[in-house]
Amino acid sequence: MSKLLRNSTRSCSIFMQRIVVLSALTFFWSAVILIGLILVAGALIPVAAQTINLCTNSVAVPDPEDANLVADCNALLAAKDTLRGTASLNWSTTIPISQWDGVTVSRSRVTSLRLSDKKLTGSIPAQLGNLSNLESLDLSHNDLTGEIPAVLGNLSNLVLLGLSENNLTGEIPATLGNLSNLKSWLALSHNDLTGEIPAALGNLSNLESLDLSHNDLTGEIPAALGNLSALQQLYLNDNQLTGSIPAALGNLSALQQLYLYDNQLTGTIPSALGNLSNLQRLALNYNQLRGSIPSGLGNLSLLTGLWLNNNQLTGSIPTELGNLSNLEWLLLSDNQLTDEIPTELGNLSNLQGLLLYDNQLTGSIPAQLGNLSNLQHLVLYNNQLTGSIPSGLGNLSLL
Repeated sequence: MSKLLRNSTRSCSIFMQRIVVLSALTFFWSAVILIGLILVAGALIPVAAQTINLCTNSVAVPDPEDANLVADCNALLAAKDTLRGTASLNWSTTIPISQWDGVTVSRSRVTSLRLSDKKLTGSIPAQLGNLSNLESLDLSHNDLTGEIPAVLGNLSNLVLLGLSENNLTGEIPATLGNLSNLKSWLALSHNDLTGEIPAALGNLSNLESLDLSHNDLTGEIPAALGNLSALQQLYLNDNQLTGSIPAALGNLSALQQLYLYDNQLTGTIPSALGNLSNLQRLALNYNQLRGSIPSGLGNLSLLTGLWLNNNQLTGSIPTELGNLSNLEWLLLSDNQLTDEIPTELGNLSNLQGLLLYDNQLTGSIPAQLGNLSNLQHLVLYNNQLTGSIPSGLGNLSLL
């Protein structure tokens, strides 16, 4: 009987030990799961929610009731190390935010962040997308890397965005098309951006200057850019753009400068470009354009520079180009132009450079070219010109 009692006691003890071990294991795995859930939840919290509050009751923002400025201050401090890289920024809780490098405060909000040429070597922080009252963001002329954060499209009050002259990569975020108040410029030039130009940029109806030049952009020029009714400068040169020039660009009535050179554009020059009555410079050179030069370009009375060289243009030089009384540079070289040099080019009294070499021009050199008293460069070689050299060319003292 006592042996039976001892066995029962031992069994009970073993059973209790197992319960204790099982409880411990349950507690351990519950803790592991709980920690995992906390980590996952932390990863899902937006950047703004993870921002540590360092600015309340600090020298940077001494008024704790100024919640909006406190939020802007915290966003900038969270962005500081990512943005500056190895450079120095004086952003600190011990310095009033109005005295921080590149920061402008107005109406208790950060309204401008201008850090051009500050030797920044980091990347563009997503936290900048939280500066909801920002009107100017200029980070140009630095050594920033990485991609342009899509959250910059949240800056609905932005008037100016300058990111040129960096080492930015990736595609242009389509969300930048949400910046409906963008006016002064959108400058992304001299980077390493790839992909296509977002058609959404055609929504920026107040934009005056769009500079996407000197990148590695591909694809076609979106016809939607023809909606930019306030645009004065359009620089898409030095990319790898293909396809034809959209006729819709002829709708840009305020346009003064159109630079599409050094791409891989094909097709013909749209006659609609002759509608750009405010155009001063038209550069379509170094492409693969074919067909004839539209005579309508002779309507561009304010034009000072016309660069159509290094294409595959054919036909004759339109006599209407002689109407361009303000023209200073006319480059039609390296094409397949035929027929005679129009005598009307002798009317271009402001012309400084006339380059017609490497074509198939025939006939004689017009004596009227001797009237071009401001001419400094006249290059006609590699054609099929005949006759004598007009004596009037000897009177061109600047040549």
